[in-house]
Amino acid sequence: MNDKERLTRGGIPRGLGRDGLVLLSYGFRPFYLGASLWAIAAVTIWICAMNGWLEVAQVYGQSAWHAHELLFGFMPAVLVGYLMTTVPNWTGRFPLSGSPLGGLAFIWTAGRISMLIIADTSAFITLLIDWIFLPLFAYFCSREVWVAKRIADAKPILCLTSLALINAGFHIAAMNGGDVGGWARASLSVYVLLITATASKLIPSFTNNWLAQAGRPRLAPANRMIDRLVLIATLLAAMIWIFEPFGPLTAIMAVVAASLHLVRAARWFRPIIGRSSMIAAMQVSYFLIAVGLMGIAATALGMLGPLTAIHLLAIGAVTGMMLAIMMRSIRLHTGRNEKFSWCQRLSVPCLLIAASLRITADFSPGYYSPFISASGLFWIAAFVLFLGDNAGLLCHVQRQGARQPSSPTRINMR
Repeated sequence: MNDKERLTRGGIPRGLGRDGLVLLSYGFRPFYLGASLWAIAAVTIWICAMNGWLEVAQVYGQSAWHAHELLFGFMPAVLVGYLMTTVPNWTGRFPLSGSPLGGLAFIWTAGRISMLIIADTSAFITLLIDWIFLPLFAYFCSREVWVAKRIADAKPILCLTSLALINAGFHIAAMNGGDVGGWARASLSVYVLLITATASKLIPSFTNNWLAQAGRPRLAPANRMIDRLVLIATLLAAMIWIFEPFGPLTAIMAVVAASLHLVRAARWFRPIIGRSSMIAAMQVSYFLIAVGLMGIAATALGMLGPLTAIHLLAIGAVTGMMLAIMMRSIRLHTGRNEKFSWCQRLSVPCLLIAASLRITADFSPGYYSPFISASGLFWIAAFVLFLGDNAGLLCHVQRQGARQPSSPTRINMR
């Protein structure tokens, strides 16, 4: 593909670049790599700060910085990498690559650095550098959808815009010494709702493909009524939780949403999927959404601390699903088979152990710091294992021409 063929009507070079850096040949590459490296670095910094070995973002607040860098640093990078592969599929247009992609990755990286060195005198500029990334990518997606006349596929733009607005609110609350808890719950809810919406297509599609290869019967056809009820109940539960995390109404709605998630998860489950690390990782992560919602109900009734359900959802459900999606996406777009190596098979279990230890810390005040540190170490191990198997694929390996790519799954956001 020459330069002329890689120009769109807007004049932005894009496509599956075959020259230049492999890392900038497709949008998922720099963001999956950057997200994983930052997941390791951010939690390492947090462990050092929590144990008094390091001071970070004193103006912003160390706890607020920790929450921000996972919810608005790490997670958006994974989301953007994922959308870099799916938006071209929806619109039929070439994906971003080359220097424009490098510029977008640079802006994300600048945001991470700026949040580390934030100071009173330059706080506004620092926060603007961090904030601009999500609106900029939302503009890119809007442009693609508009030019391709695929307005019905604009749901990701709503998610990106919501996260950008929530990020702004988080910054304002943190810089004024306010409570960032509501903004953290709001951002986490966006990711949970996104997984809830896409899982109805994603998990059954991948599961059925694997069952067919294994010579087993397919799953029962999708029940659209259950899918709609799950999404509506989760949306209502999230909205109530954001504004009123305590009280019987929050508990009731969270239990209803969790029950519907369990019904849907049961329809997808087959004991044989334990033989597929990818399918098992996706289904376990999805199951943890229901467990997290039960945790929200328990918190609302005063049975758990306010951070327990948040970490269960953030680490076990959302990050677990992101890790599984990244591993599958990388292997698909580099022409590798979908069988996971031992490194990849161990990465999600390490993440689940990290979630378990983080929750245990809330029940063991005398050993809080050791449990938090242990949880962080297992989190780091999960991403070190992930990078051990995938960093080379992201940086050096183009798609192998001998292998015919499988048809990408079109995830309907409607």
